[in-house]
Amino acid sequence: MNFCESCNIACIGERCPKCGRKKLRAVNEDDFCLVGKVDRIFGDNLKINLENESIECVLMPYGTGVNAQFALPLESYLLYVRYKNLEYVRQILKDKNA
Repeated sequence: MNFCESCNIACIGERCPKCGRKKLRAVNEDDFCLVGKVDRIFGDNLKINLENESIECVLMPYGTGVNAQFALPLESYLLYVRYKNLEYVRQILKDKNA
């Protein structure tokens, strides 16, 4: 598995699927990898649940600039977890959307 340091994406191929970068390195278990975009309420609850399971995660605010101009919270987060927990959290998101 390869890792794009620009996008924080773990990928199988020789090229990053997001930015197209070819200079990838082998992923480490402790690398924070992008899982996906989640809405605010689900993200806040997921973070609490993951922390209860001793899984570190990072929620980066994500959304349109309109909310920021009016000093409103952004409507969603980009969710990052360590590579060693990536598949587990992906399964949680998959089950949520099923």
